[in-house]
Amino acid sequence: MSDKQDSKNVEDIDFLSSPAMQKAIRKTKRKQTIKYVIITVLTMIILITGFFSSSQYLINKRIEKEDSTMFDTVHGANIQASGGGYNYDLFSVTSETRYRKTIGDRTILWDIKREKIPLFGRKETLESGNGMVEVNSLNKSAQRYVRYNDLNNERKIDFYYPGLSYDFLPNELKIATGLDENVLIEVALSFNKPMTITEVSKQLGHDNVNWLWVDTTSVAQMKRMEKELDSDSNKTKGGGGAFGFDVNPEYSYSEKNGQFFMDTMDQLSQTDSHKRSIKEALKGINENTQSTDGKIRLNGAVVTGTSAELRRFQNLDFIRASVLGATIDKY
Repeated sequence: MSDKQDSKNVEDIDFLSSPAMQKAIRKTKRKQTIKYVIITVLTMIILITGFFSSSQYLINKRIEKEDSTMFDTVHGANIQASGGGYNYDLFSVTSETRYRKTIGDRTILWDIKREKIPLFGRKETLESGNGMVEVNSLNKSAQRYVRYNDLNNERKIDFYYPGLSYDFLPNELKIATGLDENVLIEVALSFNKPMTITEVSKQLGHDNVNWLWVDTTSVAQMKRMEKELDSDSNKTKGGGGAFGFDVNPEYSYSEKNGQFFMDTMDQLSQTDSHKRSIKEALKGINENTQSTDGKIRLNGAVVTGTSAELRRFQNLDFIRASVLGATIDKY
């Protein structure tokens, strides 16, 4: 057989159709498919991980911006944020915050708030608890509307502004000092006139004093309330909406506490979601401190303790009104 004939016979052979070649091709395709699947899966994992990490980072940054913990240190009479947590989803986080009141050496649960903070969009309140919901009823013996916390059925405190006229000024310290000695009691005290921290520290002392109410109301606001509000219940300041700060009953407070309060307020006015109300309060404070050489003024205080411990606050001539708040068994 000639070389020409051998070449022709080789060309006539179909190598691609041979079983061995088909098997090799299928094996190569499987390897490529597996390789592409692995690459795709790894790429997706990296992308999802990166996206989730970026999402959590942005959500955490928003939590820092939306976090009201610092606001709670200057707002709400004798109410402190205590405990809670976060539950993360891909595009949002659900936060839970618990609020408590300190009465003597014990605390009581005052409210539970749950909020949904999305990656984009507005924060949504899912549950405000019942603590901020109030039940109003006209108490004939108290001669005023008494408000109750719907979560624990405890009485809410109210303050009475110095300078406003009222039909009736309660003196519920008398009730508090007559309660059982095994009961811890919260009482809101309202002063006859605004006083500096130094003046309050000298006259009220620090024992059993838990919280101080800062004067944030401008002269124009006071005149408007006097002129437009016709009932005592409309002219009181609910404890939950009052500005002020905690003090430790075991230590004396001073103007340094006031400076820390002002520093916090200034910071919140720039970054906090409540900056509108903060700026309004600062406007009133700045107006009121012109007569006190820049020192903030106090309109009242929250005191707590047993009936025996609270007796020292009776008959102090600078106390205009006193309102009984929450109570708890000592033991």
